[in-house]
Amino acid sequence: MHPVLFEIFGFKVHSFGLLMLVAFVTALWFARSRARRFGFEPDEVSDIAFWALIAGVLGARIAFIVQEIPFYSQHPEKLLSLQFEGLTSFGGLIFGFLAIVVGCWRRKKPVLAFLDLAGGPMLVGHAIGRVGCLLNGCCYGGVCDLPWAISIEGLPGLYHPAQIYDSFMNLAGLAVLLLVERRGLVRGRSFGVFLVVHGLARFVYEFWRAGTTSTTIGRSPLTEGHVAALVLVVLGIAVLVRARKPVPAGEPTA
Repeated sequence: MHPVLFEIFGFKVHSFGLLMLVAFVTALWFARSRARRFGFEPDEVSDIAFWALIAGVLGARIAFIVQEIPFYSQHPEKLLSLQFEGLTSFGGLIFGFLAIVVGCWRRKKPVLAFLDLAGGPMLVGHAIGRVGCLLNGCCYGGVCDLPWAISIEGLPGLYHPAQIYDSFMNLAGLAVLLLVERRGLVRGRSFGVFLVVHGLARFVYEFWRAGTTSTTIGRSPLTEGHVAALVLVVLGIAVLVRARKPVPAGEPTA
């Protein structure tokens, strides 16, 4: 773990923040490279992505606060922490999606076309972001004695590097998505595949993460993350069922 990578003139450069920046820049580069195939100009993609990032970060923070209401009711001074200590990816997805809807509406572009474009880049960004979680020492897995187990500062024993498991699963999902796209573009299919593979990856990941950094539901082995992941999978299947109309490259339709 390396929460702080280095310090410059008294300013600490945190690994999580730096990896989030790397994740965004890499995902944006990938999205811009795909833009015209999905009927967008690269600069349009950059503009929409910027506002989706801002909304996503705020949404991830708001969702985390709602999830941890008991803690923040006892520590209200931490609600407006500028360090954004505590984020949840599901909140980021929801608020980021709303920003994309608004951005496409303003440009009179089909939202589903942008979501198809963004599916692959989001998987890449998430995979890189999980490396930031690893360096930060958050989102780790349960106790294990495997050769690749990691130690967590302040805790005894060794733990699953669940963050890296999640990265690998999302990259495997990216491979599936790109193979599907090679068969030709069908409006909604790429986004549907993204929802399914990302949801499945998160569902599996929660079994390593459960009981360590997630909240279980009653006495079951399932967590709130499991439920949210299943919702993504169901939504993805619904999108795939409706995704039947082929779309000529560079000619998105509403």
